[in-house]
Amino acid sequence: MIIKDAIHGNIQVGDFEKRVMDCPDFQRLRRIKQLGMTYLVYPGATHTRFEHSIGTMQVASRICEQLGIGGEEKEKVRLYGLLHDLGHTAFSHESERVLRPFFGSHEKIGKRRMGEGEMWDVLSEKYSKKEISGLGDGLEKVVVGGDVGADRMDYLLRDAHHIGVAYGMVDVDRIIHTLILENEQLVVERRGLEAAESLLVGRFMMFSTVYLHKTVRSSSAMLNQGLKTAIEEGVEPGELLDGTDDEILHKMIESGKGGGYARALLERKLYKQACSVEGAPDNPDELCRELSSKCSCEILVDLPPVLSKPLDIKIKTGEGLLEILEISDLVRSLFIAEKNRKETLVFCPEKNRERVASEAKKLL
Repeated sequence: MIIKDAIHGNIQVGDFEKRVMDCPDFQRLRRIKQLGMTYLVYPGATHTRFEHSIGTMQVASRICEQLGIGGEEKEKVRLYGLLHDLGHTAFSHESERVLRPFFGSHEKIGKRRMGEGEMWDVLSEKYSKKEISGLGDGLEKVVVGGDVGADRMDYLLRDAHHIGVAYGMVDVDRIIHTLILENEQLVVERRGLEAAESLLVGRFMMFSTVYLHKTVRSSSAMLNQGLKTAIEEGVEPGELLDGTDDEILHKMIESGKGGGYARALLERKLYKQACSVEGAPDNPDELCRELSSKCSCEILVDLPPVLSKPLDIKIKTGEGLLEILEISDLVRSLFIAEKNRKETLVFCPEKNRERVASEAKKLL
């Protein structure tokens, strides 16, 4: 089967891969937006985990070809690229913040889904239970999930394309053609350093301008508060686990106060930013309660994301393998800029904005 993809052109899909894609758990990804609430700011951001998963499989396949990986090993890498996001809940990472304490990460949920129902029936024809449970722990994880892996390269290209910005337009061809496998790790040859830098610049710019846009953060905070409230009001977390984007909003509407947030999101009546503060306050919950009490309105405090994990990109030079941070002034500056741009945002209903801003400045 051939799939025509907006990013990678024609993608060849094998018969077994097609049967995996036809399973309900995979088809469900058609109704999970790749970028959560970002579509409320960038109308084009309605692409899904379904197409990203197929694109990741394609990029992973190209990396395998570059590295000389074939046969059953390549098939497993492609399969993991296809299934790496199987466990995502509605609105991707957004609802995961609330549901993770109940069910674990989307990776753990995905592993469980591989071992159940129709997906298990198909996968078990070719792989043992042990092989399926270990999918993503070996070479597949290196090729798909690494800092220069297939997952990152596809989502940057795909997100930039659908949103209509140039920040994520990474030179994937150059990066792939300079990859080698050394010590069971993807390594970039020295001639690919600039392309690897462009990937990290693109990622930084996408986070700064798109993923962490203040209105995206407001809508995400409202979704999270709505989900928490719905669970507090009696909605079973398990009812939210398998819901798609629309289904989870309608489930929230049925819950009472949690439904107020869902209706506001559906009508795009979003909370406004009252103020911001560098870093994260020591007592965000107390801050939220005190501001709510003083201003007699709902307050949402959105903490900055956790700082990026240490980069694990190595460059092959005449002096051996070096960390990209050792040889790239540009990448080092990106990490400094990322740290300096971390800020906590305080959101509230628009009519209370001025009062909340005044009280928040006194407290912060």
